[in-house]
Amino acid sequence: MTISKLRILSIVGGIALLSASFALGFIAGSQSQKASIKTPATFSSLDMERAFGSANSPSKPADHAAMQGSATQEPAALSLGSLVAGLEKKVASHPENIDQQLLLAQTYNELGDRTKSLKLLHVLNKQAPKDAQVKITLATVLMKGEETQELKEALQVFDEAIKLQPDAASMARLYQGEIKVKLDSMKKN
Repeated sequence: MTISKLRILSIVGGIALLSASFALGFIAGSQSQKASIKTPATFSSLDMERAFGSANSPSKPADHAAMQGSATQEPAALSLGSLVAGLEKKVASHPENIDQQLLLAQTYNELGDRTKSLKLLHVLNKQAPKDAQVKITLATVLMKGEETQELKEALQVFDEAIKLQPDAASMARLYQGEIKVKLDSMKKN
C-alpha cells in the first residue's frame, strides 16, 4: 500500500473515529442522566466535552463530575469553534504536518468557512506540489463552487493529482465528469 493510500486511510479513519467517539460520548453522557431528560436538538459544550475532552486539553477527557454541576450550556457552534482553535494551535506548532493542515482545511470547509479552507489548501498546494492528497482535497473543495474559474481550476488540479497518484484516476475522472456537467449547465443558463 502506498504512503498516499495510507495517508488517505488515516485521515478517513481519523474522521470516522472522531465521529464514533462523539456519538458514544453523547450516548454515554445522556444515559447517565435521568431518563426523563430528552435528547437536545443541538449539542452543547457539555456534550462535546464528554465526547472529545476539554478544549483546553483535547487529549484528556473533561471531569464528568465537574461538568454535571454546570448550569449553563453553550451552543454547539461555540464548542466546535474551540475545537477548531485547538486544531489551529496544533497546526501552528507543527507546520510541517500536512495531515493536520488537511484536517484543518476540511474542518473549515465542513463548518462553512470555504474561504479559509481554500486559502489553506492553496498554500499547502504550493508547499507540497507533489502531494496528491493535497491536490485531491483542494479540487474537491473547488468543485463545490459556483464560479467557472474555480471549476476549471478543479479540473486541472484533478489532472495533476492523477499524474501523481494514478490509482486515484477513476475517482478523479468521476469528479471531473460532475464538474463538466456543472459547467455545461452554467453555459445553458
